[in-house]
Amino acid sequence: MQLALVTPRYPPTHAGGGEISARLLAEQLTERSIADVTVYSFDGETEETIGGVRVHRLTDLPQYPYTLPNEIAYRKLRAVDPDCDLFHAYNMHLHPAVGRLSEQLNTPAVATLNAYPLINRSQVGTTPSLQRKFYERTLLRLERPRLKRQMRNIDLFLPLSMAVEEVYREHGFEDADFEVVPNMLDSDFDVPDSSVQSDSVRLLYVGHLRNTKGVRYLVDAMALLPPKFELTVVGGGPEQTNLEERAAESPAAERIEFTGNIPYEAVARSYTDADVFVHPGIWPEPFGRTILEAMQAGLAVVATDVGGPGEIVPNEALLCTPGDPESLANSVEYAADHAEEIGRSNEQYVRKQYHPDVVVPQFVDAYEGVLES
Repeated sequence: MQLALVTPRYPPTHAGGGEISARLLAEQLTERSIADVTVYSFDGETEETIGGVRVHRLTDLPQYPYTLPNEIAYRKLRAVDPDCDLFHAYNMHLHPAVGRLSEQLNTPAVATLNAYPLINRSQVGTTPSLQRKFYERTLLRLERPRLKRQMRNIDLFLPLSMAVEEVYREHGFEDADFEVVPNMLDSDFDVPDSSVQSDSVRLLYVGHLRNTKGVRYLVDAMALLPPKFELTVVGGGPEQTNLEERAAESPAAERIEFTGNIPYEAVARSYTDADVFVHPGIWPEPFGRTILEAMQAGLAVVATDVGGPGEIVPNEALLCTPGDPESLANSVEYAADHAEEIGRSNEQYVRKQYHPDVVVPQFVDAYEGVLES
């Protein structure tokens, strides 16, 4: 099978959760001799082999307005004329271009759904920036119908969670074909042994600091927790300054630490030094790679019961109400009281549900189903 994986960025460029997931998929398909994978990305102008996968970086693209990067990507891909049996569009922003290319070349396509770029922020429970709100009311309002039409040429959508599928069915894709295929864990994600001995309960958040992540409610929850609880917030973003100021005014100020951005390779150490991982999001986040990593590291995980994270965490006592510090604090205390037992269970669970041996066959079944239809 000749597979063209199309993504805006590919590691090491902006190696966030989406890029890491694209890399894992490409490498697993290649290592298992399931597909001859070529990645087409738009974060430079190079041809290289990374982890055994051919990567063609065709050009740099602007992010907005969506019509422009999709038009450029379509023309670049058409000029390259990928020799493939199937397109797989990843990381959302270029799905319309892939749908258009699929129709023009009569080549089937699948697309992973891991974000909501064509949907107004308020419709997925988040507050848009002024720039985004202006864009939604002007250019996106005009662009959206055509971009959605191009996306609908894709044969099969692969949402990361049932929550993602529900959002898309409610926003113009009610008649599309969907198969939920989650992210896979990184088998090479190595967590060193902890050398830290402490009587405190060490809470950890890892992720981008924007309002949808709900970290402000975790900061507020710290004031409701006993003094033995400490919180480390790993990551940066537009809300970092506001959160640091909020934490400074909290009765728990001395127990809250912000590290800012750290290299992906250093994230493993933060899991090692923690007892409980907390994911306090307030929107239907498509999945949550950091949750997989925390479980893989043997941590108890607390998450809000919304979006993909609510589908990953198997223990209802560890799912709390979004935007509710008291509910968050209660779940955190429960997790701390049972941390060792929950951590062992999580490590077994995540390997059973999200190991590449489990997830890769789901992709292969989806590919074969499209090719045979």
